[in-house]
Amino acid sequence: MKQIICALFLLMAFPAGALAQDWAETGKTVGMVLAEATKNAAQTKNIIATEKRDVAAEKSTLKQSINSKQKRFDSLKVRYDELLKKEKALQEELAAQAHELKTIDGTIRTAAKQARDQFHESLTTPEHPERETVLGEVLQPGKFPGLKGIRDLLTLYLDEMTASGAIVRRTGEFIGPDGMDKTGELVRIGTFTEAYRLKDGTLGFLRPASDGTKLMAVQGEPGWSLSSEMNDFFDGKGNVFPVDISNGAAFTRLAQEQKSTWDWLSAGGLLVWPIILVGFVAMVLVIERFYSLSKIRGNSDRNMKKILGMVSEGEWRKCRDFCREQSSFPTCRIIGHTLKYMGNTREIIENAFQEGLLKELPMLERFLPTLNVLAAVAPLLGLLGTVTGMINTFQIITLYGTGDPRMMSGGISEALVTTQLGLAVAVPIMILHHILERRVDKIIGDMEEKGTGFAVALMKKGQIRKREELDAAA
Repeated sequence: MKQIICALFLLMAFPAGALAQDWAETGKTVGMVLAEATKNAAQTKNIIATEKRDVAAEKSTLKQSINSKQKRFDSLKVRYDELLKKEKALQEELAAQAHELKTIDGTIRTAAKQARDQFHESLTTPEHPERETVLGEVLQPGKFPGLKGIRDLLTLYLDEMTASGAIVRRTGEFIGPDGMDKTGELVRIGTFTEAYRLKDGTLGFLRPASDGTKLMAVQGEPGWSLSSEMNDFFDGKGNVFPVDISNGAAFTRLAQEQKSTWDWLSAGGLLVWPIILVGFVAMVLVIERFYSLSKIRGNSDRNMKKILGMVSEGEWRKCRDFCREQSSFPTCRIIGHTLKYMGNTREIIENAFQEGLLKELPMLERFLPTLNVLAAVAPLLGLLGTVTGMINTFQIITLYGTGDPRMMSGGISEALVTTQLGLAVAVPIMILHHILERRVDKIIGDMEEKGTGFAVALMKKGQIRKREELDAAA
């Protein structure tokens, strides 16, 4: 079509003469152009028809694909809705079991912490250094241990149970009593007793170190009897081995027995020395009282018999000289004082006797009240030392907490040293005070008895007058 329009345009542009001359050629050219245009038009129609068929086929294919995808979409949407419902149900179930899961996690972690504390004090831990890694994985924060962690934890407990019934001989390292690393023969009895023997024959028991990864020697020697049994067991000659079922308490006691008296006193603090001073002063006073009272002769029956004989015969001057010579006897001193009041009433004689007795009492009872006071002061000082030590212990607890009970019990035991010492001082003082007091009471009773007998003898001899006679004589 385009070619025809171009031919017409050319005809219009040329003059008529030229058109007449070349008409044949132009017609021929136009025919050729028309034929070409017709041919191109036919080809174009064929192409369009082919493309229409291809488009229709592609449209049909796309429609089928869309229908298939729509069906798949609908199916996936239904599946998605089902999964949403299932997710919601699972979330509700998980929320319902969250407390239970939290409880299980807390139980597992608590058991792992207890296992860690137990294994730090176990004699088997140095043989199994991998325990710390396993417990670290179980106690990892923010992560549920899972079945593997639970299985590993149970395995550790089962291994410990198995080790509790086994006897193990091996060569291993440990920290010696001097703090240096040693290597020797080791014997472990269950999980509560382990001992070592060095090449030089030194024997001892072992306890876990503070970190639980090493063994350290217990201070103190086992003694001859235990050493003999231990050597026989190490040499394979005996089947008896000393064990400690107190988890180290007996070994601690063994180490404490090695402490000197000075260490024991130093553990009590400053108030130990006042208690010792009280005991020293009381001992000096007790020695003085025993010495003084031993010089007083309490058995005056024989002297009293002589005095009564002189009184019955009226030998008053001789009686006074005898009492002066026997002045080491309290009874003789009192009777000598009473003889000065002969010839007076009975009341005067008795008062004279009481006066002489009162003069003797201060010397006989000297320092006894002081001993009584010292016996009461000693335990009070011990109690004061204990209270002071307890205050210091609670101050330490305030600063460092109660993570280590041994630290607290050690402070309390040291605080009780003063009470122990105070009672140890007070009890002997009280017993000795009672003995001295009974001795004084015996001497006083003897003097009262003899004084009463002397007054009766004077009355028989007529040396005691009635008040009416004295008034008449006056």
